[in-house]
Amino acid sequence: MEKVKKSASPAPGGQKRNRHGKKAGFSICRIIVFLLLAIYAFTLIYAMVWAVLSSLKTQTEFSTNLIGLPRDWQFGNYLQAFRSVQAGGHNMLEMFFNSLWYSCGGALLGVIASSMVAYVVAKYEFPGRKLIYAVALVTMMIPVVGSFPSQYRMYSVLGILDSPLLLVTKFSGFGFNFVMLYSFFKTLSWTYAEAAFMDGASHLKVFLKVMLPQALPVMGSLFLVSTVQLWNEYMEPNLFLQSHPTLSSGLYVFQLEMTRGTNYPLLFAGLIVSVIPVIILFVKFQNTMMESMSMGGLKG
Repeated sequence: MEKVKKSASPAPGGQKRNRHGKKAGFSICRIIVFLLLAIYAFTLIYAMVWAVLSSLKTQTEFSTNLIGLPRDWQFGNYLQAFRSVQAGGHNMLEMFFNSLWYSCGGALLGVIASSMVAYVVAKYEFPGRKLIYAVALVTMMIPVVGSFPSQYRMYSVLGILDSPLLLVTKFSGFGFNFVMLYSFFKTLSWTYAEAAFMDGASHLKVFLKVMLPQALPVMGSLFLVSTVQLWNEYMEPNLFLQSHPTLSSGLYVFQLEMTRGTNYPLLFAGLIVSVIPVIILFVKFQNTMMESMSMGGLKG
């Protein structure tokens, strides 16, 4: 019996070796993930650096020196881009202003609508509540491109086509904003609302004075994400706002109009100018966005 027991007992140091093996496997996985992310980051940075260097070359040098550093740094390309890059008779300054009201206004309306819908669906029991949530998820899977003809017809009938009034279409309660705010309100304690109800507050006052302020950090992050998304969007402004081109849609039209004789250094200069606000937003608020997405209602 003693021999059997001794043979059944684990070998000395076996558990330590097993732990060391798990640690080694985990370290290898981390190294592989790090290498993959590093390669991905390098491709993004390289593309950005290449675009910046290309924007500082002449058209002739761009054709003969595609990868190397500029021999004569043409910083004047950025000033010339403001004068030369046009779409529908609008210069870059006008397109910048259009991008500003389109992206910020659309993002603000979208976040406000999503906060109201998400709060009601998450915190109130009513028939069809689960159906609304299911529809919100399904609509995120439907390809948007296929709805453009019907959108064009609907906007024409409403009289908002090619007008800043098109922003009312961004007042939608579904999409990514709804899913994020629904998750936030779902985990937010109802204790706050119960205390307010006991003091005689109405449902609207509870939402505006108690629940909504706690969601403001998350809403702010979603506003920034939506702003960046709308800033980079070019298809809808190109179809529905032809008289009010944004930077993205304007540069797209400029490239199409100059297909055979495109001055690529000027085009890249315009592209760099268009992404500078996005880069500033990301650098300034990246930590705020990550922190607010993980915020809860109750603080320990």
